Amino acid sequence: MSGSVAQVWCASVTAGAEAATRDDVLSADERGRSARLRRAADRAAFATAWRLVRNALSAAEPAVSPRDWRFLRSALGRPEVDRPGWARGLHFNLSHTDGLVACVVARDARCGVDVERPRPSVPVDRLAGAVLSDRERRDLAGAPPAARQELFFRYWTVKEAYLKAIGTGMRFPMTACEFEVGDSRPALRSAAAGPDHRLYTFRQWTVHRDGLLAVAVRGTAVDVQLCDRVLR
Repeated sequence: MSGSVAQVWCASVTAGAEAATRDDVLSADERGRSARLRRAADRAAFATAWRLVRNALSAAEPAVSPRDWRFLRSALGRPEVDRPGWARGLHFNLSHTDGLVACVVARDARCGVDVERPRPSVPVDRLAGAVLSDRERRDLAGAPPAARQELFFRYWTVKEAYLKAIGTGMRFPMTACEFEVGDSRPALRSAAAGPDHRLYTFRQWTVHRDGLLAVAVRGTAVDVQLCDRVLR
């Protein structure tokens, strides 16, 4: 996997996915953390997410078995590759929503991913003021009623992926970055954080019928690949 390539993976969370098997790739710590979650759905999402991370990293570095990856937490609380040490240049980010998990892996580049299921119950008009710029709110107001829910989530997912990639979280408000969305290649119109924050590649897809997935990777000529191979 070269430095100009980022791979994006998405998987459904299936019933029983939290159950550990004899040849499971999860570490003992991950199985323990999963077992401590109270809801079966949360256990299944946790187990699926970390199996996805381990397999996605091994797809990028086939010399490393999925079960051999070890992780640490950065000063910002993000999980990062710890071992093998020579693979620490691989960066990854993880997201989950109802029934779906997603992961992006990039070499020597910051990256972020977000996956959501647009839901009619979400009050987009009430949330728009905290998420969208003035121009984006005008675009949302002018969209056909049937398209507004999806348009809002297109903004939401790409902004969430971007904030995760730059590592600020919600300290950099969503309203401070403005995007053009509508196809698979969102574009950053403006950002209050300075020119360095514009050096990102963005992609967006519809996945598993009704999920919206967005990714942000540092670099202006990154080949972002949505992978569909069966994971180990």
